[in-house]
Amino acid sequence: MSDEPVWVHVPGGTYPIFIGHDLFAHPKLFQHRIQSAVCIVSHPEIAAHYFPRLEKALVNAGVSKINTLLIPSGDQHKTIAYAEKIWSFLLTQRYHKETTLIALGGGMLGDLVGYSAACYMRGVDVIQCPTSLLAQVDAAIGGKTAVNHPLGKNTIGLYYQPKMVLADLNTLNTLPAREFIAGLAELIKYGVILVPDLFEWLEANLSQVLSRDPVLLEYAIKAACQIKADVVAKDEKDRGLRLVLNFGHTIAHAIESIYHYEKYLHGEAVAMGMIVALRLSLELGLAHANLLDRLILMLTKAGLPTSLPDGITAEAILAKIQLDKKHSQGQIQWVLVESLGQARISEEVPITTIRAALKASGATL
Repeated sequence: MSDEPVWVHVPGGTYPIFIGHDLFAHPKLFQHRIQSAVCIVSHPEIAAHYFPRLEKALVNAGVSKINTLLIPSGDQHKTIAYAEKIWSFLLTQRYHKETTLIALGGGMLGDLVGYSAACYMRGVDVIQCPTSLLAQVDAAIGGKTAVNHPLGKNTIGLYYQPKMVLADLNTLNTLPAREFIAGLAELIKYGVILVPDLFEWLEANLSQVLSRDPVLLEYAIKAACQIKADVVAKDEKDRGLRLVLNFGHTIAHAIESIYHYEKYLHGEAVAMGMIVALRLSLELGLAHANLLDRLILMLTKAGLPTSLPDGITAEAILAKIQLDKKHSQGQIQWVLVESLGQARISEEVPITTIRAALKASGATL
């Protein structure tokens, strides 16, 4: 276990992100941060690995009531219907205001459980125990909670900060290769838009990260958590700086929605979205082509896609992004890159430029 957690400071309070190995075996981490009644929400395949040791730690931390609710994995299940299943389970099991929900899973589960906790009894405590790389470096931090709507991803939600984030790196040992690789997209994103040193470090160490070297992986995850914590502290509710974390996400959410959240993992869609956003930056004369080449090389080495899906049309993407929540007065807020580590928000992107970037990235017109 790391000696000192990363701290997130937001107006509503301060909470720690613990990063290390075998954290689920440390009852002291839960003491004073958890209610006596706990409900763990997880997926069957994840709970089978980690529920027993988590339950033991909770009992040793003084929890008197523990139940587990298992739901299917996959972003297509991040819906209001599954939030209702969580609420119904809590009501049936007579959970009251003094309750802690624990999200034991990836980003999809963390979003769903966070949203459910925010609404139940007008707000009960939630602890995020992210088990995927993507959730550990991004999704579990910062209090964004949401469910998907048929017309758009993450369109129903609110900001609701957890009491704690517990990133047990042992969970990455059982993470399928495809999901691990998808998580790298968010790590790479931080380097492109905010921290050039991280991007260059990944260029030098990507092969060891891909092989899940425990020391390098812990370093990368802690660095990402610190970046996200710093951004959230400055802009909890997406009024300014935090908007740059949406780099690649406007296109990514459109792709996920077009394929009904079934064909591509979020990180895979983000990789495609970053390429489109960087091509937009080139079309507008902001970034240099060398940066696009470096990003394509890194994504290719990681095993992530660097072009849009075969057969996808620019019009299908444009129709979806009109529903994207990242709007200001009807304008889409694009995250563009001027140079490595320098991002900006722009609403002044001509439709012809967007079509050109989509076509260059593999869409049909």
